[in-house]
Order: sequence, then structure tokens, then C-alpha cells
Amino acid sequence: MDTNLKEFLANGLHLGELQSHKELAVTPLFAAKTGGPDYITLKEALASGRLTISEVSQGGSVPELKLINDCDRNVLLLDGEELAGAKQNRVLNTTILVAAGRSALIPVSCTEQGRWSYKSANFEDSNVSMSPSLRSRKNASVSSSLSAKRGFRSDQSEVWNSIEELHTSQRTSSGTGAMKDAYEARCDDLSSYLEAFPCQEEQCGMAVLIKGRVAGIEMVSRPEAYLQLHGKLLNSYAMDIPRSRPGQSPADIAKVRKILERMMETEEQRFPSVGRGEDCRYTARGLLGSALLVEECFVHLAFFRSSEQERAPGSEDRMAPLSRRRASRVF
Repeated sequence: MDTNLKEFLANGLHLGELQSHKELAVTPLFAAKTGGPDYITLKEALASGRLTISEVSQGGSVPELKLINDCDRNVLLLDGEELAGAKQNRVLNTTILVAAGRSALIPVSCTEQGRWSYKSANFEDSNVSMSPSLRSRKNASVSSSLSAKRGFRSDQSEVWNSIEELHTSQRTSSGTGAMKDAYEARCDDLSSYLEAFPCQEEQCGMAVLIKGRVAGIEMVSRPEAYLQLHGKLLNSYAMDIPRSRPGQSPADIAKVRKILERMMETEEQRFPSVGRGEDCRYTARGLLGSALLVEECFVHLAFFRSSEQERAPGSEDRMAPLSRRRASRVF
């Protein structure tokens, strides 16, 4: 277990007041101390015109893209953020901090199966982040790939299957199988969640419950960066509402505290990041997590339900021993 993670969770995070809207409940997260490396978000960097992301060549390569950072600051690209354009839309396989003036080949997955033709020379911010249930599946395959020394590769077939399931759950469709089209179809509905859960001053993350169950906990090290990411992340959780099963009790902040305790018991693996720092991977009972650690600072931290638990809704409650069911009811 990484003692730094345990100490950070115990002393470095503060929980705000639990708020609810429809089937979503959110607890804002606040850092006891902010700092670490300076950076701007993908959205800000692309808007400046000094960050370019393109296919690696004219022919392209599905699992990687070429990034050139001509900004005078580090740029943070978050796991699950989608890039739109070029030959097909892609999503980041892991969180990366690219130093100012540096270039990198970044690992991605395709989120638009039915297109392989240029829409634009470079990518733009899709303003979409992959939903937690899809990210959990993707991240499980990426973690397995890292353990096998195959790099930050995902199971692309599973990503496409997950996107098809997303469209089915939303009752949407896409001519190119684009994940983004499901979000655009629900644009009006998603706006109500941002109105209900506006980003608070100094907020750096959130714990989200769907239908009374904790769906995920996510934060970044700088509140000004989280402000840029808040709407995108909030929408990603709202997209999981139709495919989420209800909990046995209403949303309660005690459930968040219980998950934080479980996060302290995780096993950790560390790998060199594509950019700056170390890519950390965590596993615990029913949880899958990842983090980017730079200069002894958790620049990004995210925990979700493990994909295995979510693939068979209701199976744990039916098959687990009574003692385990009682222990998991707070989740």
C-alpha cells in the first residue's frame, strides 16, 4: 500500500455537503493544501492554439496520436477526455502531464468505430469525457496491459462494445458509432445537472452517487483546473444514470467515507508515465483506481467500481455470503 495515498486520503481531502438532484448526488471535494506542478487543462491549451494533436502520420494509427506542446506551461490531459476530428474521435487511455515545449505520442482508444477518414487535420476538444462505467472497463484493460509490459493499450473491441451499450441505454444512435453523439442527444437533460451542482469556490473534485450508490471519486490538484473540468466530468456521470442499478438505501455521505476508507487499503503498482511523473494503478475489493503522481503530488486521482462488479448487475447481492452483503451495503 502506498502510505502517501493513505495519508492524502486521510488528511489531504475534505468533504463538502452532500447535494442531490434527481438520481444524482454529489459531494464536493476540497484539498487541504494545493500546489504541486503548475499546468493548464487540455481545453485551455487547445483554445490557445499552441497545443496541437494530430494523427501520427497521414495514414494514422488507431492506438496513438502525436502531441506537440508549444505552450509555456505544462498541459494536463485527463484519462477519459475525448478528442474529436482527424480520422476518427479518440479518448485518452490515461492521464498525462506534458511539459512545456515537449512532444509526445499519447495512447488513445477509438470512440467512433464507423469513420476512418479525415474530418480535420488536427483534433479539438470534444467537450466530452467517457462515463465512469466505460472508463472502468477501459482502465482495467489498460492496467492489465501495463502489467504485461505492453504499454497503455486498451481492449479496443471492448471499448466499442461499451459504446454500443451506452447508445442502447440512452436510446440513441450514431451513423459512425460515435460516443459523442449519445451525449449530444441528451444535451438538454445534462444541462440540468450543471445547474444543480455548480462548481464551488476552491473545489478540486467530487464524489458522485447514482441512485444511492457511490459511482466514483475524482479530483485534480488545482481548483482552477478543476473548474475547467467540472462540467465535462459531471455530464459523464449523468450519462451512467440509465445503466445504473439502485442502491439499497438513499444517498448518504457516510457511503463516501466508507469508500475513502476502502481506497486506503488498495494495492498499488507504479509505471513510468508517458509524460511527467509516475502512473499509479490501484485495486481493492470492488474498486479500480488510477493516479498521476508528479513531484510527490497527486495531480489526478480517480476511483470507480471495478468493471467485473458492474457487468452482472445484481449478481453480487444474490451470490455473496450474508456477511459480505452486510459489509457492502454502505457502498
